[in-house]
Amino acid sequence: MGARAKVSRKGLTTVPARIRRELGIEEGDFLIWEVDRERDVINVRVVKNPLKHLKGKYNDPRLSYEMVEGAADSLLEGEVLAGDRAGHDPSATEQGR
Repeated sequence: MGARAKVSRKGLTTVPARIRRELGIEEGDFLIWEVDRERDVINVRVVKNPLKHLKGKYNDPRLSYEMVEGAADSLLEGEVLAGDRAGHDPSATEQGR
């Protein structure tokens, strides 16, 4: 499943289209980067965009994008920390699991 991408001067890169299709990566999804220094590799986990699932569900004028985004970020951080505590297997990420 190898693919190549170049890093720009500003540190930006593009996820190759084949990889995006294979893993179902869409605009707004989060990529969690984990460094494995022992193997000298970077593992990337895909976390689906939590806001996509909320779009159109609530018609509350007091509910702002910023509020939902902040809550989603907190949940995402909690998921990452929980994965770390649970001994997340980075090799499963490489296989798209």
